[in-house]
Amino acid sequence: MALPGSAWLARASARSQQFIAAGEIGADLAVGDDGRAFLVTLGARRDPGRSVAVRVRSAAAGAGFGPALRVRRFGARRRDVQAGIAADGSGVIAVRAVRRTHRRVEVVSFDARGRVSRAVTVSRGDAADLATLDVAPSGAVLVVWFRHGQGRRWRLEAATRESGSAAFGPATPVSGFVRRPCCTSLSAAIGDRGDAVVTWTSTSRPVVSAAMRGPGRGFRRPQMLTANAADAPRAAVGAGGTAAVLYSVQHVPPRPRDGLQLHRAVRSGPFGPPEQVNPGGGVTIGEATVTPGGRVLVAWIDRARASVHVSEAAPGGPLFDAGELGTDVAPARVAVAADDDGAAAVAWTQLVSPQPVPRERAVAALRPGGGAPFGRAVALGQPWRAASPETARLLPHGGALAVWRGDRFTGPARRRTALAVTRLP
Repeated sequence: MALPGSAWLARASARSQQFIAAGEIGADLAVGDDGRAFLVTLGARRDPGRSVAVRVRSAAAGAGFGPALRVRRFGARRRDVQAGIAADGSGVIAVRAVRRTHRRVEVVSFDARGRVSRAVTVSRGDAADLATLDVAPSGAVLVVWFRHGQGRRWRLEAATRESGSAAFGPATPVSGFVRRPCCTSLSAAIGDRGDAVVTWTSTSRPVVSAAMRGPGRGFRRPQMLTANAADAPRAAVGAGGTAAVLYSVQHVPPRPRDGLQLHRAVRSGPFGPPEQVNPGGGVTIGEATVTPGGRVLVAWIDRARASVHVSEAAPGGPLFDAGELGTDVAPARVAVAADDDGAAAVAWTQLVSPQPVPRERAVAALRPGGGAPFGRAVALGQPWRAASPETARLLPHGGALAVWRGDRFTGPARRRTALAVTRLP
């Protein structure tokens, strides 16, 4: 039996869901000022270790996405493929190129017509492993990798491409060399102007560090944000340069200062002290977004109440509670988007039925701005064995687009994944 509230959610999503493809393993979404949207996906229908195809789809304002344009296919020698797209439909693909014992990070650019440039090596040395890629709506790009040195030492390095430029700058260090065992988790983000942040932590040493750069500059010395994080940090940068980093703190026994923590930095300045998002909450799933004017919105899951909370802060102002959304919320990823006028979109996962087989669906709520509250949650599609939002983007004339995935399990080791986009409202 479905939990209360699931029936009207199904009716609300019947006209807006668009199936994209099965077997997709990654996606990025961008929306232009005219309302045109671009979606880049990584397709691996069989074995992602042998072949990955990068495809781009576009949608006119108010319309659905058209057929896929295959930009590039990568074979077994090009691994760890990542792709990002800008608001004009151009994008960048980053890959780890393996040639015998050599590992290098290469980037390939493409334009809105799918025309691809020659691959360019951005890493130095012969032992580099791709970590992450981020593309801003303006076309600014940040690529981060692990550079391995002698004696099992490694450090983080990055290359950036400024908005309006066709070439990447030289590889620059983000961290110092360390000798640390697996595993290190990191997150990176770049804004429209080229402001960027990289934040990371290790399972062997739960220190969260963050390094910032301003437009046209190298990364400054890393700043330690905490010595005892309980999960991996997440980074966000706004178009105006304000940056945010989220992570959780949890002790045994619990302490009042535990819970989700937020750090903010203004225009490549240093990060401020931690701001508690949910005091005493322990490890918390959450996501932050930063508006061009520096407003920060954080959506996080309250496991005790099985709901989604929204916390906000004006530029330089304190965090405040902006409301509670949803019921029967599952502990899965959330996606957020916001603008300076107060409009916002939050997407999360709802548990539809716990027995005999758990079923979930992705749902979202919109806030139109102008001081209005969030509307009721709307289902993004039909229930799946597992469902999770990937990303959300606001549309310039109202509404939003949400990318989400659904998973079905057909056997002990077989999973079928599908990617979909839903236009709201």
